[in-house]
Amino acid sequence: MSTRNFDLIVLGVGMAAVNAANKCASAGWSVAVVDALPYGGTCALRGCDPKKMLRRGAEIIDAARLMHGKGIEPNDIAINWPDLVAFTQTFTDKMPGRIEN
Repeated sequence: MSTRNFDLIVLGVGMAAVNAANKCASAGWSVAVVDALPYGGTCALRGCDPKKMLRRGAEIIDAARLMHGKGIEPNDIAINWPDLVAFTQTFTDKMPGRIEN
């Protein structure tokens, strides 16, 4: 078994960890990144970004209804949940590979 030394070992691959690893690596440090979960962290893969897309769909419906009778006619506006969920997945599907690279 071989041993290797690093200037920095980053635990986790969330946005903060990736930023720290990138800054140190850019400064010439040898950096190792360790995480049992997929690259990207909670926010990108399961939290912030997908949630923002779902919330935005609901906000659009709400805003249109609030403007009813004020120049906006929201009669046929609706959320197609399967399409909206599929759209949220376009933000996360390729995230681990992109961040890892």
